Amino acid sequence: MAEPSSEELQALSQAYLNCLELCRAFKKQTDDPYVRDALDSLIDDLHEPLVVLASHLRRQGIAPGAFEVDRQGKARIREIRGTRSLREKLLAIRRCLADLVAWYTALFSAGKTDQLPPAWLDSLSTQAQRMLDKWDQHMVEMKAHVQN
Repeated sequence: MAEPSSEELQALSQAYLNCLELCRAFKKQTDDPYVRDALDSLIDDLHEPLVVLASHLRRQGIAPGAFEVDRQGKARIREIRGTRSLREKLLAIRRCLADLVAWYTALFSAGKTDQLPPAWLDSLSTQAQRMLDKWDQHMVEMKAHVQN
């Protein structure tokens, strides 16, 4: 598969930024030390992909520092601020992480099946899945897991 386009990288950067800001908004609202620790860890994990994506955007001549939370990100932040349910707040973070994983899945399935994605992109995909799995485990521990 070829390198992602600048539009694809911008969309992915935006998704990571929205997720990061959602976590920060949730952290400001909670006093629960266990939740705050989980959010701190996730916030740290979300920084690395943003750095990698910024580097690739700069190579394509795009200034990544110009990104701000978009309408979708603001809507999610309003959602998290507007609910009192811890489970719903945890699920909002989970949806954000699941969207990141889905983005990679869609990109990889749209590429040629006989070519592997670039190593850096594959690494980010693996990391996104790991963040989602870790958050799911956190939700189970908080007894707020998704029931099928």
